[in-house]
Amino acid sequence: MFKYVKITKENIDYATSIQMQIFPDECAYYNYLDVINKGLEWQNYYLVYDEDNIIGITGLYCFENIDETNSVWLGWFGVLEKYRRHGYGKKILLDTIEMAKDFSKKYPIKYFRLYTSVRDNEVAQILYNEVMDIKEEYNNPLDFNYDNTCVIYSKSLVNGNVKRWNNKFLNLNEIVKREKEGMKKIQK
Repeated sequence: MFKYVKITKENIDYATSIQMQIFPDECAYYNYLDVINKGLEWQNYYLVYDEDNIIGITGLYCFENIDETNSVWLGWFGVLEKYRRHGYGKKILLDTIEMAKDFSKKYPIKYFRLYTSVRDNEVAQILYNEVMDIKEEYNNPLDFNYDNTCVIYSKSLVNGNVKRWNNKFLNLNEIVKREKEGMKKIQK
């Protein structure tokens, strides 16, 4: 059984160092800080442990109005390299979906979603294709889209079909901006 430790102001630097081992060209520091400062029960990032060993990260967040989209997003999900290809990623993803399901009992959350690049995350997509309900291209012309390689995966958390995202503005521009600000912070 994995242990999920919420990322807080006290462990944000450590969490960022783990995140950067998984995604060395991106920095989640300010994304983490934004969620910490919001203080919403259902919106958090986590360090994931197998007993005393840190194995990865995961999280749930939402930038848009949850009452309008009924969606929560997987954020900064990854497994440290030495723990990959042992089923840890699938277990963490399924546990994160269960967290979202638990929150859907109290909040207007119907859909669990994630975005990724088909160019950069080919291995993870095998898992997403297995676990998630649908996959759709994301190419909103007003938003960042990883050179037209961005896709959104969605899963229903309630009985019923998944409502597609249909290229609604996601604001990946802001996420990428915060990643760049984080990179500047750690390079100082």
